[in-house]
Amino acid sequence: MTGRQPLNGATVVLGRLPERHDSVVCLLFAGDRPVLVRHRRRAWEFPGGHTEPGEDPEATARREAREEAGAELGEVHVAGHYVLRDGHTTVVTHAQVAALAPLTGEFETAEVRAFDTLPHDLSWDDGIYAHLLRALGLPGAPPPRG
Repeated sequence: MTGRQPLNGATVVLGRLPERHDSVVCLLFAGDRPVLVRHRRRAWEFPGGHTEPGEDPEATARREAREEAGAELGEVHVAGHYVLRDGHTTVVTHAQVAALAPLTGEFETAEVRAFDTLPHDLSWDDGIYAHLLRALGLPGAPPPRG
């Protein structure tokens, strides 16, 4: 045991929206397979990003999925939110891919891929993605670390 706080000190709240948020992440799926994007300067991550003025969480999820993954979404489910130690607040959504278009190269995504389970080389090693998948009963979480 390293003594590191679970989820690197983040607080996860499912079932309700925060009073304010900075960004939205979309846990994206093709059937039972998580769909992640490989950022040009980082690693694998779910699509997401900052909320534009006037956008609700569903609109942000749809825009970010389209920009970063070339994905059009089916129904978007708003699941809750998490707050990082620095106060950055992210709304958590999840959706099925309705259609995928080729990447345009305009954004920071190098590749889009469906996985059986989350890859090891994620952009962040805080464990939030795996925790969210397990807590929400969604597929793709790796086995818990022993």
